[in-house]
Amino acid sequence: MSGALWITLIALVTTSLALTVQYVQTARLLEARTRALVNDEAASLVSRYRAAGLSGIAQAIRREVEVPRINEFLYLLATPGGRPLVGNLAEWPSAVDHPGYHRFETEVFSASAPVRESAIEARAVLLPDGFRLLVGNLSDESIVLQDRYFSALIWSLLATGLLGLALGFWYSRRGLAFLRAASDAGERFLRGKLDERLPAPDRGDEYDRLAATINRTFEEIERLIGSLRAATDGLAHDLKTPITRIRARLELAEMQQADAEELHAVIAECRDDLDAILRLILDVLELAHAEAIADIPRELVQLDHLLQEAVELYQPLAEDRGVGIEVTLVPVALAGSRSLLARMAANLLDNAIKHSPKGETVRVDLTVQDGAATLTIADRGPGIAETQRERALQRFTQLDASRSQPGSGLGLSIVAAAARVHNAQVVLTDNEPGLNVRVLFPETETA
Repeated sequence: MSGALWITLIALVTTSLALTVQYVQTARLLEARTRALVNDEAASLVSRYRAAGLSGIAQAIRREVEVPRINEFLYLLATPGGRPLVGNLAEWPSAVDHPGYHRFETEVFSASAPVRESAIEARAVLLPDGFRLLVGNLSDESIVLQDRYFSALIWSLLATGLLGLALGFWYSRRGLAFLRAASDAGERFLRGKLDERLPAPDRGDEYDRLAATINRTFEEIERLIGSLRAATDGLAHDLKTPITRIRARLELAEMQQADAEELHAVIAECRDDLDAILRLILDVLELAHAEAIADIPRELVQLDHLLQEAVELYQPLAEDRGVGIEVTLVPVALAGSRSLLARMAANLLDNAIKHSPKGETVRVDLTVQDGAATLTIADRGPGIAETQRERALQRFTQLDASRSQPGSGLGLSIVAAAARVHNAQVVLTDNEPGLNVRVLFPETETA
């Protein structure tokens, strides 16, 4: 409700200032017009005095007074001592003691109208021989304008206040309703209902934008919690098997009282399982690091050079497996993390080489179209079924039907996480046969 009061107060102050400025400008305009008319009339009478003397100006004043224009002008010709000679004022005003403009109240009379007290704005002129001339105008218009200003100000403030309070109350209730809905949704979300979302009507205002932001936050938290659950389950499952094997070998060696040669074999097998566990833990840590990065330190990375280095690194592995590598790279630079991009390239090359049959070739292509770069790594292996491709990007996913090689199931997950950090998209398609992995970078620079 305090917001409604503040809005109403601001509206009242603004209305008051606007009406006051309008009143002041109008009053100044009326004053300037009145003074111009009085100046013209006084100048005309002074000219008459110079041409026809005292009798001429007196005759002119009598003629003007007899005209039914009492609501416009007043005149008074007086002696040097202030005694009235002719005009429609009863006496020379005591407030007028020097030439110039004056404001005062006095009695005004004429032959066609009763005597009345009126507000006057007049100019006093000192004629030759000491005679005094006063030419003025009634200030009725200024008084009426002032009365209307105060009346308009009161009614405008009253209407603005009532309307401002009504609209402010309505808008405040809408804001409070949104806050209640957000609070209730947050409470349900904290109680474990991770699919909770705020309603976001398509009005396009700030409440809709805030609701959309909160919903995206809920979605990201739901994704991270789901990923954490999958990681916990997968990690527990993948650690259980090698640890169980290690324990079984040690217990068996103890039971059989193995000799030195047998113990050496058991130690070697346990070492292999421990190495696999360490690789798994390192992969999990690297994936967690990639997914936790919100704003990575970015540098300009020459992607074609990085890919060429990765190909040279994995060339011996490919030769050992009898797999060829064909490379087509165009110069591309993008802002990102060199370490994440290098791990992405390494994982993709490692998967492609391991799952390509002997005698086949792995294709590595980097192209640019309309400012967007596309990294494509294609193998000739068994591929991944279309229904399993989205699942293949998740943590600890091992598709036995398509991948027979040992692994933690984190390779493509790390690729997907690194791509997400760089606002890129990973797309898996069929290479007929084999798997075609494309990474689409939206913002790049051609070198």
